[in-house]
Amino acid sequence: MSTTTDTVEPATVGLDADALGRLDAAIQNDIDAGQNFGASIIVARGGQIAHRKTFGTVAPDRPAAREDRYLLMSMTKSFVAALTLKAIDEGRFQLDTRVDDLVPGFGVNGKQRATVRHLLTHTAGLPFALVPPGLPIDKVGDLAAKTQVINGLQAEYIPGTRSVYTSAVGYDLLGQALVNTDPARRGFRQIMQEDLFDPLGMNDTSIGIDPDDSRRVPASATETNSTPMTPLLINACNTLFTGDAEFPAGNAFSTIDDVYRFTQLYRGRGATDGFRALSPALFDYADRNHTGALTNDGWIFETEPRGMDPFPAHFSLLGGYVRGEGHVFTPAGVTASPTAFAAVGGGSTSFLIDYERDLTYIFLSAGFFTGLPHLERVSRLNDLALATVN
Repeated sequence: MSTTTDTVEPATVGLDADALGRLDAAIQNDIDAGQNFGASIIVARGGQIAHRKTFGTVAPDRPAAREDRYLLMSMTKSFVAALTLKAIDEGRFQLDTRVDDLVPGFGVNGKQRATVRHLLTHTAGLPFALVPPGLPIDKVGDLAAKTQVINGLQAEYIPGTRSVYTSAVGYDLLGQALVNTDPARRGFRQIMQEDLFDPLGMNDTSIGIDPDDSRRVPASATETNSTPMTPLLINACNTLFTGDAEFPAGNAFSTIDDVYRFTQLYRGRGATDGFRALSPALFDYADRNHTGALTNDGWIFETEPRGMDPFPAHFSLLGGYVRGEGHVFTPAGVTASPTAFAAVGGGSTSFLIDYERDLTYIFLSAGFFTGLPHLERVSRLNDLALATVN
């Protein structure tokens, strides 16, 4: 692979050193305020990394390092979306293919109309759920068992009429669809490894990871951001996301350099360094707001108590958000270009690609900053990264 992770001087690619310093200071301020423990970032422009930095610690007495392997949480969805679109380019199914045609048994209880496009855009009628109701927690990494439980769920709305962020259940079904339509009859982890990670040179990325991997960043939360549910969430991430676990919606582990390699695939409209995963035609169609004026109803339980306007869904087909138009809350950042794409993972990770400015910004952190506050942090830091462009 020729994708370089070396660093150039910021000025050579039109980035302002003082503004980069302000971005660094904001991240350090969050750490000092007890919002998270540590972080690793990359700022790149024109396909060249101009700034990288590590902050704080990722575990007790363990400073953050470039080689750390972070749990990406829902940033994993972009990996799954990329291979779902690749399968469409290959003619295995279409965006409007019914989910039941790919995952037999799904089309019951009001979910009959749900399509691949609905799963990609969180509009398939499924609930916001970290674990499907009825699935034992120790089966969270068992894709076949999870699929069976999801198939039996009752639709919470008519597919296509609302957008409710499905933390886990929707993209897990896309993972099962990839397995069910794979000509080589491979498992999900093998498909991801051979069809995406290996071609991109993402040698430190995997679905699941050995719990005693010395570079694994353990799930954690600061005292400031702990809730009654935090211990359960952290324990699940640290004990269930093993090397055998298949959780397409959120258990990829990766280094910041490998995440950068993936972002260059999207920056290249589906191709990078001789590897083409998606056609430019399909990528351009995917990088749009596919939820129209729908709001992101998965967060109503947080926006309403705080008196916030519901924020627009603005889901693309790429496993994340597009900036879109208007002065609205968006994880991409208020100042991002309308076509800018943002992926967000749980309470800890994100990346932004602003195509008009040719800017890529990646943020991986240790210490969950969960819920809507993490999306607000992502938006704030993305705006500071965008402010580095001269």
